[in-house]
Amino acid sequence: MTHADNIEKKLEQLNIKSTPAMREKILSEASQVMEQTINASAPKPSVGRLIMKSNITKFAAAAAIIIGVFVGISMFNGTPAYAIEQTVEAMRSVTSIHAFMTDWDDSQGEIWLQINPETGQEEKYFADMGNLLIVATPQATYYYHKDKNLVRIKKEYEPASEISFSRIFEDLPVWVEKYSGKYECYQKFDEELKKEVIVIHVEVPVFEKEFYVRIDPETKLPIKMEATKAKPGQGVKSVYNIQYNVSIPEGLFEFEIPAGAKVVYE
Repeated sequence: MTHADNIEKKLEQLNIKSTPAMREKILSEASQVMEQTINASAPKPSVGRLIMKSNITKFAAAAAIIIGVFVGISMFNGTPAYAIEQTVEAMRSVTSIHAFMTDWDDSQGEIWLQINPETGQEEKYFADMGNLLIVATPQATYYYHKDKNLVRIKKEYEPASEISFSRIFEDLPVWVEKYSGKYECYQKFDEELKKEVIVIHVEVPVFEKEFYVRIDPETKLPIKMEATKAKPGQGVKSVYNIQYNVSIPEGLFEFEIPAGAKVVYE
């Protein structure tokens, strides 16, 4: 039985409905992921490393990854008119993001992101939230604690979170699967926004984390993200007024150490 046959069987078992074109795309991409996963699992000399010796074991591991990916990308419960791959595609055209934030202590802030159009990865960001200012570039990441006049410097780009905002809908299904979380998607009329929106609800018990993402059904882009549960240090409470492909102010990512500040290299 070929990889495609195995994946087709998994699709039937999961009772995933999709168009022929969608199904063909899922099978093609899933087969590539499976091939890469199996090849990557070839034995490598390393102390204490568990090596998958059986092709059956390799297939099971690859299948688990694929199921998490294509179920998350291709279909959500109860919303047949929307597939998350539409948002994935829309996000690929984004080169910059500007948004406002609210932290758990109700302090306000803002964030700017510059995204590499070729890779879709964030390459620079500026986040100003209360007593903390962060400026990150490929060369270094600066953390300025305003109340302490302290600057911490890391000689590398440190992402703002484990899941990149620019690739959240590509990485989210894998991340949720990895930590045994769950997610659902549905449509509702948003009283605050006064419009019908698509809502993605994510819950990851191991982190005590739960959040909602509201999607504009026309642009397929996120318009608000709000956490209802999180541990300290797990990010802000909400991100709103999100703007895409905006002009970034000149010099925004050029950080200057304030006069008299204590500097610590990490």
